[in-house]
Amino acid sequence: MMKLTNLFALCMVMIIVSMLGFLVENIWLAMTKGYMDNRNMCFPFLIGYGIAMLLILLIIGTPKKMWIFGKLLRIQNRMLRILVYFLVVMMCISVGEVMMGVFVEKVCHFSWWDYSRLPLHITQYTSIPTSMMFASMVTLFMQHCLEPLFHFFVKWDYDVLRTITIVLMGIMIGDFLYSAHLMYKTGGMIRRWQVDMTGNRLYKRLHT
Repeated sequence: MMKLTNLFALCMVMIIVSMLGFLVENIWLAMTKGYMDNRNMCFPFLIGYGIAMLLILLIIGTPKKMWIFGKLLRIQNRMLRILVYFLVVMMCISVGEVMMGVFVEKVCHFSWWDYSRLPLHITQYTSIPTSMMFASMVTLFMQHCLEPLFHFFVKWDYDVLRTITIVLMGIMIGDFLYSAHLMYKTGGMIRRWQVDMTGNRLYKRLHT
């Protein structure tokens, strides 16, 4: 029972991260392009962010407890440990973005995103500034939010936790598979709604 509870709690954290990914991408779009949209999905989840969190947790753990695939790294200096964690996460993000971007381009025959206009870009799918930004957010989340969220969900009633986790994971995975199928079939992004943000004060300040 305890193992299942931990698994469901971790899945709930993954769901939260997937929702945060949806929010982060829309904030980025609002600031840079002046709109928000559905990010190719029906529901506000980007499962890639949740999967990335699980992979990072598997590969390097957290800033408080670092490892390489389970083998503990004993770095006593706290700032050095956080810096090493940040750099490894940044590398993982850069490699992951290029792999995902190239995969979608080869399979679905369109470019999902393009960082070519950004300074220090490495191919159109990743750049040092964006990787640093994402790595900073990941490091902060893994340092301060992962464990509190996990323990919060562990304390839920088991039946409630199981039911909500299964329903939300089902929705998120189903939405991802359905949207991926449509992107493959149409060879493009699936835009269901879009909100104009060019009238926002922040956007005007950034683009004047």
